[in-house]
Amino acid sequence: MFQYDVAIIGAGPAGLFCARNAARRGLSVALVDSHNRPGAKLSLAGGGRGNYTNRTLTEKHYVTDNPALVRGVLRSFPCEKVLNILRELGLPFEERDFGQIFGLRPAALMAERLAVQCDDAGVDFYLGCTAGSITAPASSSSPAFGRKREEGRLFSLLAGREKISARNLVIASGSPACPAVGANDNLARLAAAWGHDVEPFRPVLVPLVMPGNWPLAGLEGISLNVRAGLRHDGELFWPDPEGIRPLLFTHRGVSGPAVLVLSCWWKSGDELVLDFLPELPVVELLDEKEHGRLLVRNLLSRFMPARLAEALCPADLARRKCAELGKKDRLRLAESVHRFSCLPSGTEGLKKAEAAAGGVRLSSLSRSLESLAVPGLFFCGEVLNVTGLLGGYNIHWALASGALVASELTKRLT
Repeated sequence: MFQYDVAIIGAGPAGLFCARNAARRGLSVALVDSHNRPGAKLSLAGGGRGNYTNRTLTEKHYVTDNPALVRGVLRSFPCEKVLNILRELGLPFEERDFGQIFGLRPAALMAERLAVQCDDAGVDFYLGCTAGSITAPASSSSPAFGRKREEGRLFSLLAGREKISARNLVIASGSPACPAVGANDNLARLAAAWGHDVEPFRPVLVPLVMPGNWPLAGLEGISLNVRAGLRHDGELFWPDPEGIRPLLFTHRGVSGPAVLVLSCWWKSGDELVLDFLPELPVVELLDEKEHGRLLVRNLLSRFMPARLAEALCPADLARRKCAELGKKDRLRLAESVHRFSCLPSGTEGLKKAEAAAGGVRLSSLSRSLESLAVPGLFFCGEVLNVTGLLGGYNIHWALASGALVASELTKRLT
């Protein structure tokens, strides 16, 4: 049996960064992953280039059960820390719209170079090995209740055929999004069995599917900027902190950044509400004298694709002149353009999702991401109930949470 200070399950960005930092500070570390190479899912991020972080980092850019804890982690690990990591790894980057930081070389290089740094720091890799037979120390009462686990009691697991024991265990196994690369929720289920509150996973950052007969069917390929909201139990809200983003019509429904972000909040039964002219109030356009003689559909076609204008415009108004519309008709047209409502039939699922919301709830953990039920057990990365919006927030969270766990381990073990 091989014994370590720390065993980490999951060699994504959270696990790699946690392992590197802990090993650099003198801890013996085992890193276990079912893939033969680290960062299998990371290589797909940002279209293969990696969307690593964002200039704007607040708890409002995350869906979680404990925004205050997320805020604290982000304050201790700002955007500049990720930029310094990229510089250290020799990975050039650029800033794009909405403050997004993208790599200029394949995202897989981040995993490869972090793995090299882990190796240089003395981390033992167990790759191509599924972690199994995981057991916690026999005494695992919470420090929160004034008791500590007995000294000498260890976590144990099998990494393939090798038996490993460790004073501390870190679960950085990710979420079940992208099952094609082997992603699953096995470790989240283990956490639930060990007494943690676990939010069921659901696909997010994912296109929405519409019924085949929905009013805007047949517009695939059209893209424009919109403001997207949700109506839940009759109440309308606009959750995206950035407000306006591009939407894309697909043959199955809608996609694009506006929809991917909104999917982080959407649940079955919620209506999708779209404002197709978020910066141009229709009522004001109708009031302009130069538009008075235009047909209503022609007016809309000046500010959006003609096929969309035709589909949005109420049939009895389309061929009337703008100056002819009374107050009720103007309001009806404005409602159609600024509050178009539809009921999605679902999402394109985990196979197409860039992330999955859900996981181990922060209410089950301390501020250092240690379990309140099993002392010495930590969580970091996507396995936690912390899901970032589109824009580099999820990789940033992986690195930030991995750094926090490594720091806490170092304090107690050195």
